[in-house]
Amino acid sequence: MAINLNGLDLSGAAASAARTGATSQSNATNAQDTTQPSGPEVTITSTAALLARLQQALAAKPAIDWAAVNVISRAIAGGSYKVNPDKVASGLINSERTLSQLGLAEI
Repeated sequence: MAINLNGLDLSGAAASAARTGATSQSNATNAQDTTQPSGPEVTITSTAALLARLQQALAAKPAIDWAAVNVISRAIAGGSYKVNPDKVASGLINSERTLSQLGLAEI
């Protein structure tokens, strides 16, 4: 079952209000038909809530930092952009180490 968490406030306040509304609606439904089972309860772990908040925060930010792109583009066009090969190599090695710790199968 897929659950869309976009736009949800996972602080607990909205969930409590929704749960209260659902309970009131459920009580009205149960009063009409007591033979129908109640719906499943979904519990979100703290990790899932943290990831959902992180996703919301990242979605609010632009995917590209255009100010940084413009600065680098001007530096390249002006001939003042210098590549530090040691820094590039170090970054690649660190990325590889980080990825290898994830235990993913090689592609």
